[in-house]
Amino acid sequence: MPPRKRKTWVIYPEYFDKRMTRKEGRRIPKDLSFKSPNIEEINKVLNSYNIPNRVENHKHHPARWYEKRGRVLLAKQNVPKQTFLKKLAERIKEKRS
Repeated sequence: MPPRKRKTWVIYPEYFDKRMTRKEGRRIPKDLSFKSPNIEEINKVLNSYNIPNRVENHKHHPARWYEKRGRVLLAKQNVPKQTFLKKLAERIKEKRS
């Protein structure tokens, strides 16, 4: 049986957390990351660019099962996920400043 292809992306706030290492779950470079990311910020930026998404507050990052920081689900975009995460981090940093 061929592997199942996902039609959605899952984005955790841990992907952007400056205090975490790559091994702990950060997915973007340290210079683009920031302290205390939350799913509300991610949701607001995605909504401001009209990207449909769904927030799941009760979920957790697999490596940090004891912290329920939530996650955001969205449809796959036309760019690689890593590129999308970097652009999203830039936009969140702009909104914070």
